[in-house]
Amino acid sequence: MKTHFYGKKVLVTGGTGLIGIPLVKKLVDSGALVRVVSLDSKSPFGKDTEFVKGDLCDKNFCAKVLKGIQTVFHLAGIKGGVRVTQSKASTFLVKNILMNTQIMEAARKSGVEQFLYVSSICIYPPAKIFFEENAGKGLPHFSDKFGGIAKLVGEMQIEAYRLQYGLRNFLIVRPVNTYGPYDNFDPVSALVIPALIYRIFDGENPLIIKGNADVVRDFVYSEDVADFLILMASKNVPGPYNVGSGVPVSIKSLVNKIVFYAENFLGKKVNVKWAYAAKAGEKYRVASIKKAKVELGWLPKVSLDEGILRTMEWYQANKKRLPRRYNILSEE
Repeated sequence: MKTHFYGKKVLVTGGTGLIGIPLVKKLVDSGALVRVVSLDSKSPFGKDTEFVKGDLCDKNFCAKVLKGIQTVFHLAGIKGGVRVTQSKASTFLVKNILMNTQIMEAARKSGVEQFLYVSSICIYPPAKIFFEENAGKGLPHFSDKFGGIAKLVGEMQIEAYRLQYGLRNFLIVRPVNTYGPYDNFDPVSALVIPALIYRIFDGENPLIIKGNADVVRDFVYSEDVADFLILMASKNVPGPYNVGSGVPVSIKSLVNKIVFYAENFLGKKVNVKWAYAAKAGEKYRVASIKKAKVELGWLPKVSLDEGILRTMEWYQANKKRLPRRYNILSEE
């Protein structure tokens, strides 16, 4: 049975990352002809996937890599926790804006059929629940200022294309905190779930948690996001759509879940100690996924418990041979 992507030439930027790897595999299985762009040195894919190493901040490279492409999934971006976004503020702001600007403008000029931009819920002004229609009604929270504004500028670029050129083929999706296999497990720059898994499996005991236990977040499994991107592109709807679980999870509850499963893996007790953190993001941040449910019939399939368990199993099996990935934060 032929799918929407059968025989189509598809470009996935950031295709060697957390969402990119499951997305590319699904696209290949659907019969797409996939080209992956990354700054990594090696491809994690087979010969059925074209791999191109290059910098999306380079205007000429963007034009070159888009030749013959019909659909673009733009996943490439720089992410990190609150401390990293402050210490590497220029990198988060300038590099994200530059790569978004260059690849989108090259795509517009090349006349691609579809361009799906993976934005972020970091673009929203402070609120307990994020609804799509509230984007742009204020600046992002100060802890997300640089990364959030960079993503928001990308969305504004798409809005400008619609106003000036009447383009409706640039689509927008806003994932929440995404986790899963192939994540960044570097404890310096990793987000909360992979960082905790790394530290526990590395033997940190007691496990020192620098943060507030009652902070609430929304988490979504990477494969669920990949499924949504394919669904959204297949239906060719511009969005924007939030992609998350819609379920509030306190950091205390998250830590307890990770520790519980880690203790079963390791066969030993993991002691937890909480320490005060000077820097913190918003206290409560959850995305409404009602729009995706009502308009596209989408709901995430993988629960947080199952997702943590899958991620931990993958990490346990692969931690000794994790791929060495390019990390722009270590270069800046």
